[in-house]
Amino acid sequence: MKEGKDIVIFGNNSILAKNFIGKFDQNNNLINISREGGQGNSLKLNLGQLMLQKELDNICSRIENSSKFNKKIFILFAWAGRPRTSSLENTWTINTNIIINFLEISKKLLPSKIVFISSTTVYKENNNKSCTELEIPYPESEYGKQKLIAEYAFENFSKEYQSSVINLRVSSAYGFDPRFSDQGVINKWIFDAIKYRKLTLFNSKESKINFVSFDQITKAINISIEKNLYGTYNIACQKSLELKEIIRKIKLIINDNLELELKNKKLRNIDIDTTKFYSETGILFENNVINNIESIYSLIKEELN
Repeated sequence: MKEGKDIVIFGNNSILAKNFIGKFDQNNNLINISREGGQGNSLKLNLGQLMLQKELDNICSRIENSSKFNKKIFILFAWAGRPRTSSLENTWTINTNIIINFLEISKKLLPSKIVFISSTTVYKENNNKSCTELEIPYPESEYGKQKLIAEYAFENFSKEYQSSVINLRVSSAYGFDPRFSDQGVINKWIFDAIKYRKLTLFNSKESKINFVSFDQITKAINISIEKNLYGTYNIACQKSLELKEIIRKIKLIINDNLELELKNKKLRNIDIDTTKFYSETGILFENNVINNIESIYSLIKEELN
């Protein structure tokens, strides 16, 4: 029987964290850290505000008191902003505090592994080739720049404290969460199609985007912990998808004409290479967006009724 682990979730209110928690391995011990806190192993801490020493000591003590096993795995989901975050949005102060606070807690408790949920926005768009982990990063958004700085900070921590760190560069995530039924490209389009019979595009219909589902991301996190991976890995589907294919499917389900509002004609092409993750795990993620649109549509429609 394999030994259990303490899995400490930082930012348990994020969509990806909620999905991960919903499929949690009960052989492990879950400790949730969020701004709201809660009962039992749900601890209150606002990572986006710089901690005083007293707060740092308190949260570390509470994590220790909630622990059951020798090994602690820290997973950082908490983050301010979205992948298409504008440079005008004030997220850098919050994310700087998240990085500093997370590292201070890690220095005191020395987890056996840190899992950071990073993003493929660290890569240059329209690169005319599949982006590998060896690619020199070229983030074009504030979101991507901030994620990359965090990666470097955690890698430096790993070298100094001999702790295993894995940066999972996740592509555009999709899936259903009743709290945020209109967030994310797929959900937003389906939500607007049902409610307004309208789709707003911020890129050309010919743009190719790589989508990966919440469930696929959860599987990637679990397998990364199970196989004790370290370093940087792309978490994406094998094939990117043209936006016009998604629009066609939504129109078919709605069975009605949709107004298309094109805000920007910019072409975005993003191909992500996942060979490294496959070679270590034997897992390839199929692009199931088209097949999943109908189930997401049903859930959102039920939510709106």
